[in-house]
Amino acid sequence: MSAWILGGSLALLTAAVGLPYVWFVRRGTHRATAGLRAIAALRWRELSTLVGQAMQQRGLRHAGRGHGEAAPPGDGSRLLMTDGSQRWLLACKHGSAYRLGSHHVTELAAEMELAEARHGILLTEGRARAGALAAAARHDIEVIDGRRLWTLLRPYVGPETRTQVEAAAEARSRTEAFCVAGLALALGALGVVSGDALVDGLATLRAPRGNVEPQALAAAAAPAASPAVAPREPERLPEDAGIEDFPDEATLQHYRNEVVRGVSLQPGIGRVFWLTHNTLVVDRTGTIEAIWPLVCAELERYPALRTVRVQLNPRPGREERVRWRQCRVQ
Repeated sequence: MSAWILGGSLALLTAAVGLPYVWFVRRGTHRATAGLRAIAALRWRELSTLVGQAMQQRGLRHAGRGHGEAAPPGDGSRLLMTDGSQRWLLACKHGSAYRLGSHHVTELAAEMELAEARHGILLTEGRARAGALAAAARHDIEVIDGRRLWTLLRPYVGPETRTQVEAAAEARSRTEAFCVAGLALALGALGVVSGDALVDGLATLRAPRGNVEPQALAAAAAPAASPAVAPREPERLPEDAGIEDFPDEATLQHYRNEVVRGVSLQPGIGRVFWLTHNTLVVDRTGTIEAIWPLVCAELERYPALRTVRVQLNPRPGREERVRWRQCRVQ
């Protein structure tokens, strides 16, 4: 694969993913943002007209007040409507900076009780917090915020406003599309510039080992194989060497190595290793009765290791269980 193919693939992939996302996903977000800014710029009287038209499509109309009945409380940004049998109280927090909380919902619920409204709708160009949504569900209040509000009112705004909103959304989307195209070109150029080195590296990794000299293979394999080889065993202690009852950790590790060496040399025993500091694992080929005295003879040379746990693995090809024993319990 050449560097030009790599660079072209990066550029095409970036453009194929980024441009549709910008034009079909981000464009809708920009349209809603521009629409909400246009709504926020309206006076309350103009906004209430749009809201009233939208509510009429949902079967609501303005409710007339009876003789002596008070108007809905508040700052005038309230609409009392009816669906023919029940009253609805609509409240609008006019402004994109609003962040509705539970206290806004509680306030509207109190006003609904005064106006004898069964249902409520709370609208804002801003956003509703989770607490407001939870409180609204308890009080039978619908919250319409942000993008939902623009979707609700968009059919009723003037043609000139819709044109301005679309133009703003398209301008923002074009800017982002140019940015994506620039990013695609940059990635393509980076792929072309650094592609040769990447291709050479991949070719080196995939090169057949048969082309390498046997001496080189042996030299390369030697460091990797060394960890698998058992560490260099220390010289075996003489039979009459002094053995400490309470050795330090370094001396105790030396004793453990001695035990491994001594037990592995006994007949009927295969691999021997320490699973933990207190568990010796013995892979046996002979019977437990035959090898156990030999294992204990090695362990009992070292007072600090006489009580360790010994795991005796089953003989190969035999249906036997793993056994655990101790030469001494204390």
